[in-house]
Amino acid sequence: MATTTIGIKVDDNTRARLKTLAEAKNRSPHWLMRTALAEYLAREEEREHERREDEARWDRYVLTGEAVPNERVKKWLGALAEGRDAKCPR
Repeated sequence: MATTTIGIKVDDNTRARLKTLAEAKNRSPHWLMRTALAEYLAREEEREHERREDEARWDRYVLTGEAVPNERVKKWLGALAEGRDAKCPR
């Protein structure tokens, strides 16, 4: 995979914290920044995916008026809480 350099500006306090943590973890500041960025992107991409799914579900509800009754959801969640494998109600 090709790589490219991107520079970021941080204040002196952030730079010192980064250096201290890198030393404590026996890693380079570069490794910490790459790892932090990769984790942040993965987390935010997942949130964005979930947001789009939620929006599509809402749009479908607005269009059809169909929803899963609360009692079916409570029964399903109860089964999961008891450790039973249960299909998500539709």
